[in-house]
Amino acid sequence: MSAYDGCADFQFCCDEEYQSAVLWGSVITPTVISYQPEKMYCGIRISTSVSRRLSFLPYSEIIDRGVPLDTIIKADSYLLDDLTSAVHFSSRIKILERWLKESGVLDDYTVDFIDHCVDKIINSRGTMRITDISNDIGISERLLRKKFNKSIGMSPKQYSRIVRFQNIISDVLYGKKFQKDNHTDFMDFSYYDDSHLIKDFKFFTQMTPGWFLGKMLDVHITRDDAASLIK
Repeated sequence: MSAYDGCADFQFCCDEEYQSAVLWGSVITPTVISYQPEKMYCGIRISTSVSRRLSFLPYSEIIDRGVPLDTIIKADSYLLDDLTSAVHFSSRIKILERWLKESGVLDDYTVDFIDHCVDKIINSRGTMRITDISNDIGISERLLRKKFNKSIGMSPKQYSRIVRFQNIISDVLYGKKFQKDNHTDFMDFSYYDDSHLIKDFKFFTQMTPGWFLGKMLDVHITRDDAASLIK
């Protein structure tokens, strides 16, 4: 996975009989998202740095929430119509990219210390200590937590926890080194012990590591397979 929580997701139902557009903030607790059966959905995710600069509302206000787009920005009537009439998924991607550019979501911005902090966490796969990050940036941990929470909607420690866990899921889905009932490689992600690992798995998936692996190792998908869907 190249995108992590702290990201915003634009979700569209582009069925002729039922159209909707929802902006989801980062979902950081187990949450059930309901979908209409047999309807066509598509969406696009924007990075943490772009998400926190959304002009129409403070991003921290939609953590664990989905907000109808027409309540926060002027609805673009052509968007859902174009998404509904598009035949291929690749066409929908181009339509969404065009809309993001026209709406100003992808405008250039100046990189600041929050972006630097986010990059440190992602590049370390969520294992870098917050103390080391604050020392590297040159501010106190207390100020870093305050600024990070205001901008991202969660603490840097919480963000790191999510990034670390999503790296595990990425390796389970795409990596070749995981085998059933072999959990030793999880220690590469700086879990203190099995109980720490199990705690995160239950929190994020409501499953144990063994149960999750048993299910996911039967799913045969590669990054090339995923990429081919948008060609």
